[in-house]
Amino acid sequence: MEQSEFERNAPLWRELAYETGLAYGADPDEAEDVAQDTLLKLWALHDELERYRSLTGLTRVIARNLTVDLHRNRRTIRLDEVPRDLPAYDRTADSNLISREEETSLQQRLSRLPARQHQVLMMRQVEHRSYKEIAALLGIEVSSAKVLLSRARKWMLNQCIMQEGLFTDER
Repeated sequence: MEQSEFERNAPLWRELAYETGLAYGADPDEAEDVAQDTLLKLWALHDELERYRSLTGLTRVIARNLTVDLHRNRRTIRLDEVPRDLPAYDRTADSNLISREEETSLQQRLSRLPARQHQVLMMRQVEHRSYKEIAALLGIEVSSAKVLLSRARKWMLNQCIMQEGLFTDER
């Protein structure tokens, strides 16, 4: 894509990215950062943009991913920022019991996952394998491995939400 064509489309893409950032929970300043980063990523791909079916869709996907990354980074606590003089954690009998109950509940949910999703989830989360490795081991495409992992995580999240009573399906 030529620079002049990119410049003509940039305001529309910027607005889409900004709206997507807001829709995924970013505050206005963060959504502005997401919009700017989205345009930078689009510009980095400007020679390849013709191969995409929908540039609007691509813009939204990039903005969504940047916003999710923003949320993930926000929750990360760097180990060098944790005070070293924290008292040692003493687990009581109650906390041990709660931990065992949570582990049992997690194991039950994991056992109800479809076999392929369970395999992909374990390979990625426990064995820390790359998508490429997972795909090769299972004889599937990398994109299929990503979809299976996404579905498994979504299903597990929904099960946790339902168990906690945070959401009820009242139709």
